[in-house]
Amino acid sequence: MERKIGLVVDSTFGLSQAFVKEHHITVVPLKVLIDDKEYIDGEINPDVVVDALQQGKHVKTSQPTPELFMQAYEEQLKHYPQVLCMTLSKTLSGTINSATLAQTIMENQNIYVVDTESTINGGLYLAEMMINYLNEGHNITDALSYLEELKDKGSLIFTVDNLQTLVKNGRIGKVQAIIGNVLKIKPILRFRRGVLDLEHKVRSFKNVILYLSDEVKKMMNYGKVAVYIAFVDRSVEAKELEHELFQLGEQVRVKITGVISPVVSAHVGLGGLGIYLTNE
Repeated sequence: MERKIGLVVDSTFGLSQAFVKEHHITVVPLKVLIDDKEYIDGEINPDVVVDALQQGKHVKTSQPTPELFMQAYEEQLKHYPQVLCMTLSKTLSGTINSATLAQTIMENQNIYVVDTESTINGGLYLAEMMINYLNEGHNITDALSYLEELKDKGSLIFTVDNLQTLVKNGRIGKVQAIIGNVLKIKPILRFRRGVLDLEHKVRSFKNVILYLSDEVKKMMNYGKVAVYIAFVDRSVEAKELEHELFQLGEQVRVKITGVISPVVSAHVGLGGLGIYLTNE
């Protein structure tokens, strides 16, 4: 079947260059500002952000302009009659506002903008699934309802060293941050359908891994599970977690997707390690 729908995503999805090229996707970049020096997400080495956070530098991010989305839509419309644009959650960034404004300016009814209500490798998972679905030749109505189904099934669970970074960026309440930092415990946060909650607290990293494994086991009761592991500066722990989840057998599809996109790392902060998990 011929694909009828082009795809536009933002740079926080962390799609590989090879994947983007193979499936003719257009990626609109966000920017990272470190002490007022500007970097383009997707072109900056994630370690630059990790180093900046470790040195306590001021790290900010900025969303793309509507012009960049207009260019992306025009690029896709050359090849496809319709375009689907997926963005990271609007509760984390105003990127979707730029995407929607671009569609409004162009007055084109064939452009559809959707909030994934996710981020990190949740976006990556949704983009992979959507491309497979679009390549089967489905129409936009079916594609949009399929995307809603996918969004319903998955969530992100992650931990950080210090909740302060999330507080500073307005992502989580101060009271919860104080609890986390005073007791020197590992907070476990869940991000589902655009809502961030402090779900649990554990004493050590070992317990984080146990908690995440238990969550995967619970989902195994409902069928096959996909688990994507991502991190800011915790590559060793990511491997430990992967090893742990491999033991659960063939019902679980596990992969490490690597370092979280620099823009998201800037908000999550150091010690970030998490999984996107969903039933397949």
